[in-house]
Amino acid sequence: MKKIWKITVAVFVVIILALGIGSWYLSKHWKPILNERLQIIVSSSSDSLYTLSYDEFDFSWYSGNAYLTNVSLTPNKETYERLKADNKAPDNQYSIQVKSIKLKNFHPQLLYRKQKLNIDEILIEDPTILVINEHSSEKDTLQIKEEKTPYQQISKFLKELRVKDLNVRNLNFTYQNNSQKEQKETKLKNINIAVHDFLIDSISQKDTSRIYYSSGLDFKMDSYQIATRDSMYYINFKAIDFSTSRKLLKMNRVEMKPRYSKAEFYKAAKKPTDRFDIVFDSLSIQNIDIHQLLKNQRFHATKVNIKRGSLEVYNNANYKRIKTNRIGKDPHQQLQKLAWNFNIDTINILNTGIAYEELSKLTQQLGKVSFNNSTIRIFNVTNDSLVISRNPIMRAHLLTKFMNASQLKANFQFNLSSPIGAFDFQGKLNAMNGRALNSVLKPLAQIEIASANIKSLTFNFKANQNHARGNVNFRYDDLKVELQMLKQGGLISKNKLASTIANNFIINSSNPTDAGEFIKGDVYYKRPGTSSFFNFIWKSIFQGIKSSAGVDKEREARLKNTALETKKAVNDTKKAAKKVGSFIKGVFEKQKEE
Repeated sequence: MKKIWKITVAVFVVIILALGIGSWYLSKHWKPILNERLQIIVSSSSDSLYTLSYDEFDFSWYSGNAYLTNVSLTPNKETYERLKADNKAPDNQYSIQVKSIKLKNFHPQLLYRKQKLNIDEILIEDPTILVINEHSSEKDTLQIKEEKTPYQQISKFLKELRVKDLNVRNLNFTYQNNSQKEQKETKLKNINIAVHDFLIDSISQKDTSRIYYSSGLDFKMDSYQIATRDSMYYINFKAIDFSTSRKLLKMNRVEMKPRYSKAEFYKAAKKPTDRFDIVFDSLSIQNIDIHQLLKNQRFHATKVNIKRGSLEVYNNANYKRIKTNRIGKDPHQQLQKLAWNFNIDTINILNTGIAYEELSKLTQQLGKVSFNNSTIRIFNVTNDSLVISRNPIMRAHLLTKFMNASQLKANFQFNLSSPIGAFDFQGKLNAMNGRALNSVLKPLAQIEIASANIKSLTFNFKANQNHARGNVNFRYDDLKVELQMLKQGGLISKNKLASTIANNFIINSSNPTDAGEFIKGDVYYKRPGTSSFFNFIWKSIFQGIKSSAGVDKEREARLKNTALETKKAVNDTKKAAKKVGSFIKGVFEKQKEE
């Protein structure tokens, strides 16, 4: 029995040695052949423009594993200049360095018997790719001149090329544009790419379920930054994760950050404009139609989720704006003008703070209006004519805490097929203390609310790009205002006389009134051509608020005249007092001289 085991073990050892020796022999003699073949393929497919080199190339026929180290693909300058002189140079030159390429189990027997190269895994570590662009009328010579499919290109050598998993780790990519006067560079760092079930054969090119001959591709990058064309902002993306198989794009943080402080921004911009500061902690796009995106440049997705963000808009009114025509430029109208075909079923913006700040030119004080902890849901966001023909209405729902004091609900319905940009909007503001509005009214309108018990405010409008028609129901009591008066040096003081007149004779202190009459604010508001979309909405609602408070056009004119007259009266009184004072002072000075 022991002899049988000894013979068995001896035979097993001999077989292993024979396989090892055979593998060593094949590897040793096939290396120069493969090396020569690789050089020929690279040279012939690029018009001798590129040279392939590496430090070490090792493989085992027995294990089916192989690896290359310090691989380089470099352009030949002399060849490039010759092609350039003949007007045959490619637009792009590529310079590629790779720390290592590892192949796991390339199935030698299948390759030898059936001419099918099946690889379980290819791992490419620390690649660096530089692409230099110089405009040329000819095509990229990394591609074979003839318009052949990938299968036609490999069919002389292989019947099938299949890679189960292709992983690229820590890719650094640089695109250098030399086609313009100023050289521009785009850099992507620390990229990880995973390609699943890559297949080239006679059938795969017709398989519409595949993306670039693969069943799926995953792309991950730590961060990416873009500088806007006007050099006023940086756009930052962090933790980018894109998957074609899951049809999903995720980012952990998205920012549009101004490059200058509020004080320096307008000096750098050299024109009146709004300053934006936008941050979102999370963004995801679900069920992206990858095939439509790649083949037809159509961006279709079912859902976009944006979470935990802030949107701050700042305006310095010291810089006078050039008034431009805004008619026909509302958000839903601009959507129809996008170059790309666009269709998203639902956009959710969750737990987001929105604020608008303005530095008053008159008072030099900052006014602020805020919408805290906002949730915005938008449905049927599209410019796809087929989708619009089936459903022309884009809906938006807003739920927020207005001035961090009261819940505000608003709904919008936009008719995407309307030639005049028709839309409806309705909403309700719950009970709040009116004094919360002083942070915006006092610096920007020179009005302070001394007291106001706002019970509710509802509005309902039908509008288009030209006008709005609707009504406002504003219920409140104990409304008292204090009109402000601007003094020299930008100081603000209370205009007591004008305030008394306004509270007693112009503004209704409650609605319903003390007599029980409820005043409904019916509105027809013709939009000024230079009015923005959001200004148009606010002014329409504000017309109804004024009517509900009893301030019609006649009373509004009286209110303005009262403020001006009392200011003039105060100034005249001061001038008279100054003259009297000067006269008395002169009299005493003369007596002193005598």
